[in-house]
Amino acid sequence: MIKGVYIHIPFCDKICTYCDFAKMVAKDDLKIEYMQALVRELEYFSDLTAKSETVYIGGGTPSSLQLDVLEAFLKELSTIVNLDKIQEFTIEANPTDITDDFLKMLRKFNVSRISMGVQSMDESLLNFLGRTHTKAEVIEAIKKIKDNKFDLNLDFLYAIPGQTEEMLLNDLDFIKKFNPNHISYYSLIIEDRTIINYWINSRKVSDFSDDLARDFADIIDRKLADFGYKKYEVSNYAKEGHESKHNLIYWNVEEYIGLGLNASSQYNYIRMKNPKSIKEYIEGTKKHALNMHEIEEYNPKLEIILLGLRKVEGFNLDDYKKRIKKDVFEVYPILKKHLDNGLLEISSGNLKLTDKGMYLANQVYLDII
Repeated sequence: MIKGVYIHIPFCDKICTYCDFAKMVAKDDLKIEYMQALVRELEYFSDLTAKSETVYIGGGTPSSLQLDVLEAFLKELSTIVNLDKIQEFTIEANPTDITDDFLKMLRKFNVSRISMGVQSMDESLLNFLGRTHTKAEVIEAIKKIKDNKFDLNLDFLYAIPGQTEEMLLNDLDFIKKFNPNHISYYSLIIEDRTIINYWINSRKVSDFSDDLARDFADIIDRKLADFGYKKYEVSNYAKEGHESKHNLIYWNVEEYIGLGLNASSQYNYIRMKNPKSIKEYIEGTKKHALNMHEIEEYNPKLEIILLGLRKVEGFNLDDYKKRIKKDVFEVYPILKKHLDNGLLEISSGNLKLTDKGMYLANQVYLDII
């Protein structure tokens, strides 16, 4: 059963220096053509998506679309997916796009959750990352979102080249003050095809120390716990009952449909990915058979472990045996070694990483990949 629908909007007003997602700055006519292609793909999968439990519109920057274009798409979506019965409907947005009209339109289509990328509250780091908002604009956006009763996630980054402990603590103080229901706090991974990677390779910028990144992660875990957040995944923290239902579909290796440029889907024991070329994607949606997808390797006996161990609670051993028809230690006997060395433990019927294992998880993963 398809539990979630992911919809990718690749457009941005500006490309951030750290971003490696499928994204672009585009003219309005291309945006409209793309959104029409999204509708065609949505209609093609209408039988599968009609009873989904979650919808997540990500990017790119979905909020950078003109309001009338986004509203027209949401209207089409509402004819195919019963938005009244969706348990969680998330859209990603930039702080500068949060207006009363934008929020009013989202409420009209039962959007329940806004995920806002703020990354840092330090002006020098925001400039380094290529972000265009200010701290004052983030504060104003948070106020509007809370006044309109949306659930709110804030994305932050740490281990940014040039970031100091004082900068980190200031960001954490900001979180304490404004108290969103959910925080995603990611260690900045320097991807190959990014501006920051070019700066590092050309020695214009120094990479961040791994040891200091671990120290920062400890501070984040400790502080957010003090603020009442429960860490439930490697990079995600929530107030009670506000965990991301959509992202849990991925981490629980359940079925989902991905629509749009470079989006992935997983159902009927198949994983497939859409084209990364926008021209190829748009043309592909015009074909009756819609055979533009690339089939990717899908190995549930491994992925249940890799994704399940991202969760602090781990994954249930009985559920694994039910799905795979074998005990996990029969499939991967080497995992027993990590029970002995203290990287893994069994708790309440779940196999999970220990606190030590969270930092040394790659030692576990490399033994089974």
